[in-house]
Formats: sequence, C-alpha cells, structure tokens
Amino acid sequence: MEKQARGLSPQEISVLEARGCTSDDWSKVFVSDGFSPEFVSHAHFGGTVRLGANGTEVSLPGGVVRRSGIYRAALYDCTVGDRVLVANVGRYMARYDVADDTVIENVGEIICTEPSSFGNGIEVAAVNEGGGREVPIYDGLTAQIAYLIAMYRHRGRTVERLRAMIAAHAGRCRSDRGRIGRGSRIVNTLSLRNVAVGEAAVIDGASSLENGTLASSAASPSRIGAGVTATDFILARSSQVETGAMLRRCFVGEGVLIGNGFSAENSLFFANSHCNHGEACAVFAGPYTVSHHRSTLLIAGYFSFFNAGSGANQSNHMYKSGPVHQGIHARGCKFGSDAYVLLPASTGVFTIVTGRHYNHHDTARMPFSYLVEEAGESVLLPGVNLRSYGTARDIGKWPRRDRRRGVAHDIVDYELLTPYTAGKVLEAIAECEALLKRHPTAESVVWNRVRIKMPSLKKGLVLYRRALRSYLSELFASGEVPPSDPALREWVDLAGMVAPRSRVVRLLDDIDSGAVADLDAVERALQRIHTLREADTARWARYAFSVLSGKPESEIGEADIAALVEQGREDRRLWDDAVGTDAARDFAPVMAVGYGVDFPDGRDDDFLAVRGTVGQ
Repeated sequence: MEKQARGLSPQEISVLEARGCTSDDWSKVFVSDGFSPEFVSHAHFGGTVRLGANGTEVSLPGGVVRRSGIYRAALYDCTVGDRVLVANVGRYMARYDVADDTVIENVGEIICTEPSSFGNGIEVAAVNEGGGREVPIYDGLTAQIAYLIAMYRHRGRTVERLRAMIAAHAGRCRSDRGRIGRGSRIVNTLSLRNVAVGEAAVIDGASSLENGTLASSAASPSRIGAGVTATDFILARSSQVETGAMLRRCFVGEGVLIGNGFSAENSLFFANSHCNHGEACAVFAGPYTVSHHRSTLLIAGYFSFFNAGSGANQSNHMYKSGPVHQGIHARGCKFGSDAYVLLPASTGVFTIVTGRHYNHHDTARMPFSYLVEEAGESVLLPGVNLRSYGTARDIGKWPRRDRRRGVAHDIVDYELLTPYTAGKVLEAIAECEALLKRHPTAESVVWNRVRIKMPSLKKGLVLYRRALRSYLSELFASGEVPPSDPALREWVDLAGMVAPRSRVVRLLDDIDSGAVADLDAVERALQRIHTLREADTARWARYAFSVLSGKPESEIGEADIAALVEQGREDRRLWDDAVGTDAARDFAPVMAVGYGVDFPDGRDDDFLAVRGTVGQ
C-alpha cells in the first residue's frame, strides 16, 4: 500500500531554505510521517518529489554512523523511501523510485532518460558471432531456456514462442521510472542510466552502467564493483562483476564472477562461471566456465564446465563469409596453455585440448580424450581422460564451488557418468570397434580429421568398456532395474541439465501448442523433467547393457546381471587404481623440486605442508 504523504508546512519550507535547499515548486514536494527538515541540506527539488522518514542512524563501513536524509543532491521527479541516505550526487537523480533503507553516496548521476525495459529483451548474439542464435535476455533467464533458444533453431515455432514470452516479460518491465531496491548501496559511482537495481544490491565504484538490471535479493545479493562499465546487460542474483570489467550486451548468471579487466560482448554466462583478465565474444558459457588469464580469448562457441588455459584461443573467421563459424565444446573440456582451435569444430565431453588444431575436428563421439598436436597434426588419444586425477578432482570440486545463495534457477547435474555422458561412451565403443574392424593391420587411422594411433585406439576401447561396465554395475546394484523405455535411449545436456531427448521434445511440442504458455511454466516443466531423472536413468540402464553386451534385452537374465555387477566392481577397482596412480604422479618426489628453499633436508616436510597428500 502506498504510504500516506502530505505537503510541506510553511515552517518546514523555512527550515529547508535556511539549510540551503531550493525547489522549482515547493507545492510539489511531499513527505511522509517521520520526515524532518533537519536532515536535509543543500538539496534541490524539481518536479514531483516524495520523501520518506529520515533522521535514523545509518551504519557505514569503518564504523561510521550517519543520519538518513538528503545532503548535497538534486532530485527531479523522485520518490525516496524511509531511512534512506542520499548524499553528494554530483549532477542529479531523475525519475527514480528509491526503496527504504538504501544508501546513495558520491554518485555522479542516476537518471531514467526514457521509457526503458532495463536490459530485458536485449538480443545477445551468442555462439555464432555472425548471428542466427540470438538469445533475448531477461532478469529470470536460465541456462536451460537460453540453450533451447540458441541451439534449437530448427524448431522455429518453439524459438519464436519462447522469444514472444520474453518480449511479453520485457514489456511488463517497461517503465519511464527507474527503481532502486530496498537495502541497496550505490556509492562512489559515476553514472547510472536506465538501470534497475534490486534489493540488497551493491554498486561500489562503478564507472558507467546503462540500460540494465542488477537482480538481487536479501538472500541472494549481487554486486558491481570498481571501474566496471556495462551497457545492455542483466546481472542475475548472487552474481558479481568487479575491478574494471567491461560488458556489452551480456547476461551474467547466478553465482557468476567476472572481474580484473575481463571484457565480454554478446555473451551469456551461467551458474558459477568465473572469468578474469581475458576476453569473450559471442560466447555461451554454461555452468562453471572458467577463464583466468589475460591472454585468453573465448569466441563464437558453446562451453560448459570448461577451463581455459593461458593464451587459449579460437578463430571463427576465415576471411570468406565473415565471422560465421562456431565451436561446440561439450561438458568438461579443458584447453591447455596456448591451445588453438580453428572453427568450426566440435570437441567431445571431458576432452583436454593442447597444441594447435586447424582441421575442424569433430570428436563428439570420442569423449574423455586428449586432443594433442604432433608435428602439426591433430592426434586423438581416446578415453585417457577417464583415468585422470584432474577429472575426478573436478567432479568433487564443482558442487563445493556453488556460489549461488537463496533460490537457484539454473539446473546443474554434476555427476561424471550419466546417461548422457555414458551414452557418448557407448558411441565411442561402437566407433572404436568399427575402426579396428575396418583397419585391422593399420598403424593409425584418420577419423573425423584427427589421427588415432592403433595402440591408443585399443587402449581407449578398454577404458571405455571399463568405465561403462563400472557405471552400469552401480545402477544395477542399487536396486531392481526396470525394463527399458525406447523413448529414453537418447539423452542431451541442456547447459548443465541432463535429460532424455524425448522429454525435451515433448516440452518443445507443448510450447508450440500453447500448453506451456509462459516462462514460469517452462521452468516448472524443466524442473519436472529433472525430478524424473533418477527413474529415467534406471529405465535407460537395461538398454545400455543390451548394447554393450550385444544381447537383446529379452535375453538378459539374472546371471548376466550378476556377472555385470561383479565385473563392474572389478572395473571400478581398476579405474580407481588408475586415477590413484595418476594422482600419485602429482605428488611424486620429482614434484618437490623448488621446495625446501635454504633447507634441503626439510624439502619433504615443506612439500607436505604446502601440498598435503593425495586426496586432501
């Protein structure tokens, strides 16, 4: 309910004028109960201004306590809530509604210049810099909804209906007045133009913010820090943009950290991504995309659970059709230092890329591999990343690094093996077997423009089978496994959410028909799919075992299942041993080089104090 307001009394006007205050028309200044002119000085009021209760104590950093009120500021057509401190606004604040308990201090200007949707509806040309995969951003965008819009362009009606839902939301956000949420802090900032600021948000030291929304709540506060410039942007709850970052046409999702001069244009960043120093252009950064180095470029691609080494780079422009090429780097990929990929290219799940690659590789059907450069050629080592301690460590660390507070809207599945990734392993087994059958005496084969040496191919097949048996063994050992459902055989990864493709298609059909008619309904439908994942996984397991064993499902008996469980336990032991051996290499004596400086006899103790032991 709107607070009761009254006009100023002649005595209050007299006190205000004595304190250096002026107004274009004092009759348009209204105040609430609890207002005192004693806590307003050197202020100018233009248009209609409403002021709340003031004079309460406001605690500031460093143990400083001040009184709420208006000091050295010009306000035009503004509403200021209760217990608000506004001080030192260099130019003016115009057409803004400021909620209770807010601090605005040392600000150049805060202006709503025209009717604005505050960044909602801005088109972001993600994945392909040449366009065609634009995602309209809004203050509730999730990784899954963005993925459907960006990646399912063959579903034209679906995409248009989703875009219409977002356009309707942007229309509801449209206003000729800006808003600053309860308990927020805007200090030491040069300029805010057409920026909506959520509850409990902090903007401290920003340079210039224009046409955007900083979504925030008391449970999930967000922050923009020193030197940041941002135009046409949305920041989700629990996000932070700091220290000189530069954003243009970007969405910064839940728990995302961007800072240290990182620049991004036409890019989307989702749950818990962390980007410093480098550059992004036309990027769809799914959950846990990490880039920490000044010389690193991410461009024209899809990334998820990704880590970029120093100097990692991609090229999307071959000077023919323009910058129209794109890269798909599936869940869990890593690029080593100075790795280079000429796009278009597709990199399979959990693949480590080192060296330079010019041949447009497609390793989607060979997951968990190393893609390396040898004598200028791209060489693939299938499956070897399954036994990497780094991969095992990643799976453990990601849940611990979830920075989202309060409600989290991006759906994130963390497990290494799921029907999606294990399905890729099934495909890899088929590819390896086919290559070995076609080239029984060859020393190496060229597959999808990468070379695979036969010893690597055979080793990869062993690793793939071992991993799949281990996973299926755990599924069968966990309880009775129901008959499979043909509709649940193919799975997809919707930017962190693993789901049967058939359920996703059903959702898309419901969007097309209007049965799912708004953004909230889309989110609810995705959550329902997510809650069915465990049951759907159980119904996938028997199908996967049938493919692995070469037996029709109808012929798989209890003895076959018992043998699988037993073999899978042994496979898990061998797998764990391989990961442990790999971890031990990183703690071997040779790794203690440089430790025990000045005290060689204390080298081992120094190494233990700093690095700890395997598994710590």
